[in-house]
Amino acid sequence: MKTQEKNLAIVIIAGGSGTRLWPLSRKESPKQFQSFVSDKTLLEETYDRVKQVVPVNRVFVASSEKYGSRIRTILPGVPEEQILLEPSAKGTGPALGLIATVLGNRLPGVTIATIASDHAIENDEAFVAALRSGLETIARHPDKLAVVGINPTTPDTGLGYIRMGEEFTDSGRERTFYADEFKEKPNQKTAEAYLADWRYLWNAGYFIFSADAMLGWIAKYAPKLSEVLTAIGNGTADKSAYDDIEVEAIEPIVVEKLPAESRIVVPAPIRWSDIGTWSSLFDVLAHRYKSESFLFGETVELEGSGNLVYGNGKKVIALFGVDDLVVVDTDDALLVTSRERAADIKKLISELKDRGREDLL
Repeated sequence: MKTQEKNLAIVIIAGGSGTRLWPLSRKESPKQFQSFVSDKTLLEETYDRVKQVVPVNRVFVASSEKYGSRIRTILPGVPEEQILLEPSAKGTGPALGLIATVLGNRLPGVTIATIASDHAIENDEAFVAALRSGLETIARHPDKLAVVGINPTTPDTGLGYIRMGEEFTDSGRERTFYADEFKEKPNQKTAEAYLADWRYLWNAGYFIFSADAMLGWIAKYAPKLSEVLTAIGNGTADKSAYDDIEVEAIEPIVVEKLPAESRIVVPAPIRWSDIGTWSSLFDVLAHRYKSESFLFGETVELEGSGNLVYGNGKKVIALFGVDDLVVVDTDDALLVTSRERAADIKKLISELKDRGREDLL
């Protein structure tokens, strides 16, 4: 059963332009618009998932104007008024502020959950339960901010962590705790210590808040941003005002500055991946499809295993006697690396920039 309160909304954040899955994912066609793990794009999978939590007229998609037409093509059933477009991409801080401004004016007193569009989730029921619990809890306690924390399964050094504090007394569906601290990406030893301590959860970046409370926090902690958002809300700001905003994430400008008693976390046993690297994508596919290699396009593999290949269908890709490779072939670039080194692809991206080949990114 969907959460029925009329004043709840979910906003899918679809503005990321990451290149960690280069050369398939690029600035003009980032990973949320790619079909990496099924015949649907990650954005479509996310949309199908959140429709289980709130009615479709309370599901919104937020992005920058450059991706507006792509979103309309992928999700043709979403009404135009439910697609919220920034004039330019400025990070999650201004994005969440703009979302709170627009939806706060349109739906006074609304409680909002913001969800990434480019994650893979294997157990939708855990995701749905956590979102319902968080939305209902914040609807009852609009002075709080909630975040979904995911039970870690590996000592991942590429993710942020949340340390839980005392239990938050509430009669919600799921147990919730105060969010004592937010920890940035740890080293290996620290990540192993976090995994062994039940208090630490992965931070998936799923935030739940009252629009009014978020705008109040921004006014307190980020007054320059607040001035622009207020002008937008009043209809007195032009596009250049938003273009001049600094690129900022929501965590340092608001979330980490809130007192611990204003932050709560909903722990969730979600089988989750942010698909941050080709290696993590391989892990998602291995769990979902139980295979030793994943070969897309016209590919031949002989006397090898553990390979991930994305061909573009224009040539045969043949792998002979090799294991654990990533091969990605596009019209203008070919990537060959090991799964072990796939996490370091940012070094390759930097090299391409240094060589003046930003046209490939």
